[in-house]
Amino acid sequence: MLSKQQIRKEVRHKRRSLSPRARIDGGHGVCDSLKKYSPFFRANKIACYLTSDGEVSLAPVIEALWQRKKTVCLPVIFGFGNRQMHFAPYTADTIMRDNQYGISEPVIAIRSQIKPSSLNIVLMPLVAFDLQGNRLGMGGGYYDRSFAFVKRCRCSRRPRLVGVAYDFQEVESLASDSWDVPLDAVVTESRLIRFS
Repeated sequence: MLSKQQIRKEVRHKRRSLSPRARIDGGHGVCDSLKKYSPFFRANKIACYLTSDGEVSLAPVIEALWQRKKTVCLPVIFGFGNRQMHFAPYTADTIMRDNQYGISEPVIAIRSQIKPSSLNIVLMPLVAFDLQGNRLGMGGGYYDRSFAFVKRCRCSRRPRLVGVAYDFQEVESLASDSWDVPLDAVVTESRLIRFS
């Protein structure tokens, strides 16, 4: 089995080599796949992300959510030591700035931020996933730390964590660490995969 570092290197290279058109097409496919996920239609607050490092573009999803008058949120990194995120509402008029990773995020007062626990659906970027619901991210641990409470929460009102990927990002198996938060589902450009 390849190490996490090897998987990251190979998949990120493949992802970055995609054309901008392929990323947009992937985003339209993901949007179609999400239509098969019933919690998506009931959700009012949906966390998305802005594309970096060749990730699937969520631009078509965000546009569809805005048309349905849903609250779209983006992650906002706070604090350099604790590696956690809150979320902020995102509209076409939101003032943005780049964070320490060069990723655009909303400029917003702390009191206006949305806690991870109040989201309905979280569309999460990933580097790789397996069919057991394991997700390999970029290695910073932001999503795992921010959604660690999901592992303890058995209630139906918790956020549903949905990985977003291209089909080629599926791997046979990923080693799972105790702090890893499993996914509820993965959407790709061609399918929806639910996990128990």
